[in-house]
Amino acid sequence: MSEIRVILFGVGRVGRDLARLLQARPGFRVVAAYARNPRFEGKDLLGVQIVRKRDQALQVAADIAVIATTSFLSDLVEDIRAAVKAGLNVICTGEEMLFPWIVDDDQARELDNLAREQQVSVLGAGANPGFIFDALVLTAAGAAWDVESIHGRRVVNCSHFSRTILKRLGFGYSAAEFEAGAQAGKIYGHIGFPQSISLVAASIGVRINEIRKSLEPMIAEETYRMDHLTVERGQTAGFLQKAVGYVDGKLWYVAEFVGHADPISAGFEPKDTIDIKGYAPIHLTVEPGFNPHTTSAAILANSLRRVKDAKPGLVTVADLPPAFPSVTRRERLV
Repeated sequence: MSEIRVILFGVGRVGRDLARLLQARPGFRVVAAYARNPRFEGKDLLGVQIVRKRDQALQVAADIAVIATTSFLSDLVEDIRAAVKAGLNVICTGEEMLFPWIVDDDQARELDNLAREQQVSVLGAGANPGFIFDALVLTAAGAAWDVESIHGRRVVNCSHFSRTILKRLGFGYSAAEFEAGAQAGKIYGHIGFPQSISLVAASIGVRINEIRKSLEPMIAEETYRMDHLTVERGQTAGFLQKAVGYVDGKLWYVAEFVGHADPISAGFEPKDTIDIKGYAPIHLTVEPGFNPHTTSAAILANSLRRVKDAKPGLVTVADLPPAFPSVTRRERLV
């Protein structure tokens, strides 16, 4: 197989993990890395010098740009457009890119048309959304006769997350601060439930009429010392988030996310569960659950070739064959 050359947009945890994984795989190579943050400029990323100018990175001959920067479509469009115009396929971890039509249909159609013109593919993918609550749900549903309803639940230990992500998720606040931050849109927990629910529904052939969301704080009864944040007693040490998709007024997909500094101490076991009700019901449990960091890098690395081979345009994980790994040299995972 021909070598796939990758340009990274974003060198946070996901970008760095992806670079490590690709270094251990024959047939893949990171050829350029771009970051907006000035503190990364000029630094080495496994043999590649990080640059702050997007156009400088795009001057390097490559096949795919992996954009792992932010969550929202409006903040991602310019980077995606620039990569596509440079003739690159794109994989984007932004949650709203999983199914962007429900965010901004005009913008999604524009990206689709541009990608078709350039004969490249653009995919939104990641651990969640992009796999757990959508691609994996659809794969499990492949063994179902019908789908009456779906219930997915994810319990995650968030103690290794960065401070920035923890504050966005809602850790380290008083109950009043949490409520105010949630109302102001500064605390929003997990992003991507509407995209996962809508993609699964569209793939199966049903129409979601409404999605209701809720976000509740969990107050610490003890001090939690995480890698990048300490939560004192009386502050928020986690959250319970739920999104419910309705079809013709009936509950069809319930997606729950429990994030905590130490889930077991709060009575939650880290795991992922998927229940599909119908004539032949399916129950799937993954213990201790998918690791948020390693799973994200794996999905990206395992999607590079399927995106390069995909039809031109804006595609979803439901349009492509399942992601699978290639040979990995363990001794090179440094």
